[in-house]
Amino acid sequence: MSQILGDTDDKRSLYEALTRYNYFPNQRANIGELPPSLDTRQFTPEVAEAISKLEESNGRSGYDLVEYKATRYNNVPRVLGLVHPRAYSSLAKCIHDNWGELKCVTENENSIIKPEFHQSEKRLVVMNYEEPFVKISRSHTSSFAKRFRVHTDIANCFNSIYSHSIAWAAVGVKEAKAQQKSKEWFNRLDTYQRKTKRNETQGIPIGSAASSIVSELILGKVDESLKDKGYEFHRYIDDYTCYCVTSEDAQNFIQDLANSLAIFKLTLNLKKTSIIELPAAFEDEWVLDLKSALPSRLGNAGENEPKISADEALTFLNKAIGINKSTPDGSVLKYATSLIINYLDENADISLLEALLNLAWHYPVLLPLFDKLLEKAEINAGVFEQQLNVIIQENADKFRSDGMSWPLHTMLTNNVIPKKETAEKVIASGDCVAITLLLEMHDFNAMIVEFANTIIAGDDNYEKDSYWLLLYQLYLKDLLIDEPYTDKVFRCLKKHKVNFIPRNTKTKAEINCDKIQSEMTSNALKTVFSEMTIPAVNKNPDEDSAVF
Repeated sequence: MSQILGDTDDKRSLYEALTRYNYFPNQRANIGELPPSLDTRQFTPEVAEAISKLEESNGRSGYDLVEYKATRYNNVPRVLGLVHPRAYSSLAKCIHDNWGELKCVTENENSIIKPEFHQSEKRLVVMNYEEPFVKISRSHTSSFAKRFRVHTDIANCFNSIYSHSIAWAAVGVKEAKAQQKSKEWFNRLDTYQRKTKRNETQGIPIGSAASSIVSELILGKVDESLKDKGYEFHRYIDDYTCYCVTSEDAQNFIQDLANSLAIFKLTLNLKKTSIIELPAAFEDEWVLDLKSALPSRLGNAGENEPKISADEALTFLNKAIGINKSTPDGSVLKYATSLIINYLDENADISLLEALLNLAWHYPVLLPLFDKLLEKAEINAGVFEQQLNVIIQENADKFRSDGMSWPLHTMLTNNVIPKKETAEKVIASGDCVAITLLLEMHDFNAMIVEFANTIIAGDDNYEKDSYWLLLYQLYLKDLLIDEPYTDKVFRCLKKHKVNFIPRNTKTKAEINCDKIQSEMTSNALKTVFSEMTIPAVNKNPDEDSAVF
């Protein structure tokens, strides 16, 4: 359930979404980008406000970020960013303080994934792939009396965003350039956005709600120009679909989109641009092949329907492996597993877990599903200790953050300790998130501190920034003698007892947030009830009507 932030914005919930729930990459609906051991819920608005007031170190023009390499279907990583808390505090505060100027991003009807307040998850941005029925229904409506469907997307979108185009989108190119040296909100937003990535003007970090708001602000202006030309289209993040009457209209859409993007120094991905003559299938052929291979009774999805047996699950997965080899889209195996994972009988769980681990060695993108099924089946990860160690070592050699981090998270939550050889390979990989998770095992502290001291010994603040998460967690645990920085950011975080791997702990700042939200809910209910008027029964028709 989503509640759009409108004129009566709940700015407290907005601020908490930016800081506590959408700070680290955490936008997917079911399984997040990062293992759930990493959590920013203790990074409250009060913490962000306190940090943003601190003086920056002399000569600091920006901050580097922790890179998290999320393996995609072709095993080429997508680099997500865990922004330094000093840079992110200023950016989140700027967005919160100027939300009246930015809330237009919630009103774009052409954007399928736009910032909204999601009540149940308390997040502002949730990448939820639509139910097939909703997607097909929209396609039916949009494609009626049309002959062509255009599909295209923006080339390397987030990494190509030019920071000064934030101001261009906010007030127009001419006005922005005229006020280039002013301290208007849009220039401050540009400044704070640059500070999240070494003060560079090219590219913004992928993953936080702040980045999504900035991209929606810019692409919203592109959408506006296309809408003014009468095109019927929708956009899923940076992916455009348009329905046209003629082939000429389809070609014009591509050209007009390219021209609108060029204003903001963005370009189309020509390799992913196509014009398809209608009627055409609404889903890819491999999706239809997979669905047709499912046991027919799943179509009914009733509670009393028999669950999928081990034989059926493995037969279906074999079918998916065959499809995966014959189609260029490697997401087949992940999609296939997600189709059946909630319908397995008890005997099928262990069989599918074994199959998933074998496949996950080849495709690390399956590891989050393995963790989910392990939890659902209530099986301890110790059963798969040997395989998990091998997978971590393999991914350490290939420098894949998720291929190390997800198995480490699984081990951590199941009290399984990696082998020393595995720990050595993780540390040798230099991956910040994986090493930080390894730190929670306690058995390898000496090796990790030795590694961290080599980072601290250097004079390069940017190198320290790229390990800020690890360095802070070490500082929080009193494993570092001195604070790595002179700007007191870590001291402020520790004062508020912020832990980015919090387990079951709850800080005073969190309790205070709960209290504020409770009071807001109570006041909202009082307002509702105070506005309810109930006519009383008049004994005398001449008397004025009374209300309770």
